[in-house]
Amino acid sequence: MGTRVAAHCPDKSLAGVPRLLEDLQRLADDHESADVVFLVGREEAPVYAHRVVLMARCKSFQTAKRGEICRIPGCTVSPSVPGSPTPIRLPHFQPETFRQFIIYVYTGKIILQDNGVFEMLTVAQELGVDELRISCEDHVTSTLSVLNACTFLAAAMEIQERASGKV
Repeated sequence: MGTRVAAHCPDKSLAGVPRLLEDLQRLADDHESADVVFLVGREEAPVYAHRVVLMARCKSFQTAKRGEICRIPGCTVSPSVPGSPTPIRLPHFQPETFRQFIIYVYTGKIILQDNGVFEMLTVAQELGVDELRISCEDHVTSTLSVLNACTFLAAAMEIQERASGKV
């Protein structure tokens, strides 16, 4: 017989949350059922997602008018072939950062890095995920020191240059 390890959850009403997060993680990785594909960066790296999850979590999808998919600054939405995901081009984001953002949207989990926190802050702000934006701001204010000030400055300058089209 196998052994089953149950996650200890002091609040019995939250006992199903660990399993829910695992299921949502699997859904985030499921390209077959995705109805949106973000083509991210200059190389247009595909990042798959589900519109219903995005609508629940991102203001840029919640505020879209009838006939629109989303309201993300700088994006281009192309018509899709029936049965295939709707392509949304986001040339101004980095693919790995955007993949981490999608995982956060699905699971609420993220590990912020000093060298990528401003990029994540920009993604969170432009897609309208306020709790992630606040987490990024808190990361900067709580970890800023003499040792990492140059890392933060370089990351902020890179975002600024990319926004102005210099990179």
